[in-house]
Amino acid sequence: MTQQSARTEEANIEAELDRLTYSAYLLTLDPDLALSVVLTALDWSLEKPISNSDLQRRTVELSLRQLQHLSGADGDSERPSYEAVLYDDSGMANSKRFSSPEEDISRNPILSLDAGSRIAFVLHHVLGYDIEESAVLADLDEKGFRAELRSAYLELASRQLWRFDSHPNEVLGQSALV
Repeated sequence: MTQQSARTEEANIEAELDRLTYSAYLLTLDPDLALSVVLTALDWSLEKPISNSDLQRRTVELSLRQLQHLSGADGDSERPSYEAVLYDDSGMANSKRFSSPEEDISRNPILSLDAGSRIAFVLHHVLGYDIEESAVLADLDEKGFRAELRSAYLELASRQLWRFDSHPNEVLGQSALV
């Protein structure tokens, strides 16, 4: 392997780790937990060869499982148990992957959605799962999932309208007023 191809491969791996970590962050809103989940999913992937989509799904499942655990809502014995030994102190959450929460919310309105709406929106629109699969991942029936998704649309639309009313030049761009 040439030095150039090794650098390219390293850049591709770094980009995939960034994508997985940010996906976990969008679900958990906790940079430390997001990185820990990705590292745990990577450890799991070392046990058996998996594709990138399987690694993404494992990351999503671990993220959602940890949210359930933290909220005390993980008592469903029918769901598979994801015994994740999460990393305690990754020390990497302060990396370039994450900025301050206030900065993130101003740049990414998805982060300001309530948890159910945010999870529904991220699963379906950011990660590309269909409605049925998203509902299963979110541990909701399809009707409940659609309600969370509709709530996300309404919240995002109202924020956009508020932003337009407050700062029309910023939303439209200066040239739109000329």
